[in-house]
Order: sequence, then structure tokens, then C-alpha cells
Amino acid sequence: MREAWHTNEEKLYIIPQNLPAVEIDNYKQIAKKGTFICPYCKAKLYVKSGEILGNFFSHLHGESCEASKQSEARYNKYEKQKKNDTPRQPHIVALINDELNVLAKVYPHVTVNPGYLNQDFSKHIPDITLKINNYKYAIIVVTHITASTDQAIAKSIQNQKNYYASLGYEPLFFIERNHLGIDIDGQSLVLWKTELQALTSQKADIHWKDFLKQLGELEDLQAVLKLPKTDLNVKSIMYITPANEAISIEAFHVLEHPNTLPPKAHFFAMPYKLTFSQAFKINDENLSLADLDIEINNQSKYAEHFLQAKEAFERQLEEKALLAKLAAEENRKQAIENQQTYLERYSQSNYVKSDKDKKRELVMKAFLSNN
Repeated sequence: MREAWHTNEEKLYIIPQNLPAVEIDNYKQIAKKGTFICPYCKAKLYVKSGEILGNFFSHLHGESCEASKQSEARYNKYEKQKKNDTPRQPHIVALINDELNVLAKVYPHVTVNPGYLNQDFSKHIPDITLKINNYKYAIIVVTHITASTDQAIAKSIQNQKNYYASLGYEPLFFIERNHLGIDIDGQSLVLWKTELQALTSQKADIHWKDFLKQLGELEDLQAVLKLPKTDLNVKSIMYITPANEAISIEAFHVLEHPNTLPPKAHFFAMPYKLTFSQAFKINDENLSLADLDIEINNQSKYAEHFLQAKEAFERQLEEKALLAKLAAEENRKQAIENQQTYLERYSQSNYVKSDKDKKRELVMKAFLSNN
């Protein structure tokens, strides 16, 4: 097992990995003196280390209690679940965990744990669980997606979303930024299926949805701004990105394009960088994951853009209507000219009068026979 109760610090402790031999020996010494006990059965724990299992805590003679066996099973499932991620993934998770633990020290109603320590989970294991009073998050970081793994990861994320939601957790997915792709129109993200499944609805998305409804009718927004032909179901995709040698978060607020391959999503504004301390602020028992002042400013700019685009769109419609009117008038004039030309040619034809009379007589006979 990876966790133990530290008797002097009186807190749950996760043993680090990749330690030099001298530090491992030190952990073994302090464990022998009773520093670590099982958080479930309170038995004394020892420190062991190996190439396959790494550093871990063990009951005497390996006689683990049932709760610790279940915890180890969750950890093994978690490790298997994360086997395709990059070495950077656990470092990102550790940074997020550290930032959230700062919140937990400030706010007594905040609880943070590694996902595998949470007994709620068995089928899927998130990286981190966060509880703010009765509101619960399951946090997942994805760092490695390829064409060959995309389908499987997307399906896994879809299953995880449903599973976590069934347990009362809101899933939050963070995608490493090197997967970000912007289409040539400069207004759309080209997505892996994994990224599409990682879309979630956040508080800032609700603000954008309300803003768009007030901005104009849906048909006008779609015609003027070339928005996807879909409802205003604004969602977020959150990327983890390096910024000034620190990890930060960028969130795109998007509308999915229906029936596109590869998947696409229209975004309303280029994202801004948020440090973890900025992103993981608590607002009304929820994570903010946004700077609302910046969001309001972006919405103001978007409203100006819409008004300018609407004026240009209406001018185009007026020009098209005028061109159609001119074309119709030109066609009418041409038809009149063609008729006049025909009549003139007919009156000047070389038919002798008798031929014309015969032709007229045949026409009359045909008419009478049909009547």
C-alpha cells in the first residue's frame, strides 16, 4: 500500500517514489520505530522497496488487513488505467494536488485525496477527488493521445463521466496543451474524440450562454457569426499548459459543430492563462476555473464584434437584394425586346398571303376538331 498514517504529524502520508537508496533506508528506520501505522486497522507498518512495486508500506509479514487490500486493488487499477500517459502526467497531478491541499488548509469544509484512496470508486479511479461541503469533483489529467489510442481513450472518458456522475461527482478533465489544434478559420478547434468527450459545463459557460441569448436571436447569431447549427449548449475544454516555468490552465468556451470529422468546436474568444491558484478558487462552493472579470471583458468585445458583423451582413443582404432586383428588371426588358424582335421578323417574312391563309386555315381546323 502507498498510504500510511503518520503518528507524529497526525495526517495521511503517501510514500514518495524514485527516492535514492539512502532516503529509502531512512524511511525504513523511522518505520521500524513506529512512525507509520495502517490508517484502517492501526497496525504498525514497515517500508519496503523493489524494482517492480517501487516504495510501499507493508503490514508485518505481509498480513494486510482487508481495507488495505482494497486500497491496493484500487491503486493497481489506477496504475493500469494510467499506463499510456506520459511521465509528465503524475507531476501535473502532484502540482494540482498540492494547490488543492493549500485550499484544504484554508477552508475546513474542503477535502482533497488521491482518487485511489477514495472508497467510493471501484470501476474507474480519478487522479484526485475534491469535496467542497457536499459538492464533489473527480479530477482527471490526460497527457497522451494518438490516432491509434484516441478511440479507446474517448470511450474510457465517456464511461468515466457516466460512472463518476452516478456516484454524485462532477468530472473535470484536463488535457495537456500539446494536443491543442486550431483550424484555418481561426475560430474553431479541431479535436481528438478524446477532447470532445472531455468537454464539460462550467459556471463560465452558463454566463456565456446567458450572454449569447441576450445578444440576439439564435438564427441571427448563426447567420452573422457563422455559429454551428445547434443549440447554445456552451461547454469548456480545459488545457494544462506551461507558463513562465509554472503550470497553468487555459479554458476554451465552445459550441460543438454537429456531424464533422474530425470533430470541431467553435470558440468565442482566445483563452487566457490561469495559474492553479487562480483557477482553483472557491466561489459559492464551486471551483471558479475562470476569471469572471476577463470573461465579462471578452463578452463585451464579442458584442462589439457581433454588431459590426451584423451591419456588414445586412449590407450584403441589401446588395444581394438590389442585384436580384436589377437582374429581374434586365430579364424583363430582354423579354420585351425579344418579343418585339419576333413580331417584326414575322411581319417582314417572305410568306405569300395565300401561304399565311392556308396556315391559318389549318390552325382553325385543328382547333375545331379538338372542340
